Amino acid sequence: MRIVNGIAVRDTLAEVVAPPVALVVIDVQNDFCHAGGHFARHGKDLASAGAALPRLVAFVGDAQARGVPCVFVRQLTLPGGLSDSPAWLRLKTRDGKSADYTLPGSWGAELVDGLAPRAADLVVDKFRPDAFLGTPLEALLRARGLESLVFVGTTTEGCLESSVRSASYRDFYVTVVEDLVFSPNRELHEGSLRLMRQRYPVAASQAVLAAWGAR
Repeated sequence: MRIVNGIAVRDTLAEVVAPPVALVVIDVQNDFCHAGGHFARHGKDLASAGAALPRLVAFVGDAQARGVPCVFVRQLTLPGGLSDSPAWLRLKTRDGKSADYTLPGSWGAELVDGLAPRAADLVVDKFRPDAFLGTPLEALLRARGLESLVFVGTTTEGCLESSVRSASYRDFYVTVVEDLVFSPNRELHEGSLRLMRQRYPVAASQAVLAAWGAR
């Protein structure tokens, strides 16, 4: 711990990922990650997703086995575009893909195989990149007394980074698991990680597990 203005501040990785902590899994859904999903059908490169997913699923299972609370955040689009404003539609379709992904109840909106929320875990749905915007996420985390959040998921420069920033602005400690975040765009992925390394702890999954294992 460091003392800043008389206040104890978590500093090392082991301190930042110590309880009360939760693992936040961002948008690891079929439409974004599976070869049959919306991103793949619109020509997105899912090589990084394919490489990271087995490790991510194992990491989440390990966290659950250790009793770490898990939050599964899902991106949704309401049928008929009811959740889409003109500005949001412009952003969603800027790269040529259609706007009708992750519809409630569809296979594309489901979490990828291997991710299985427990009764004690949270599932939070959102309609914009930031997992806190217009959702009960902050209230649910506060109700459990959680102070620190560990992030994995996709896309690195989009919903993942938006949610990490938003969590930090709400006074949560944040940690990004660098080998379990991914994007179809390697250049933007690396740029986002460079930015986040300047602001937040960014660590390998094995380092986080080692810190949890030392408890």
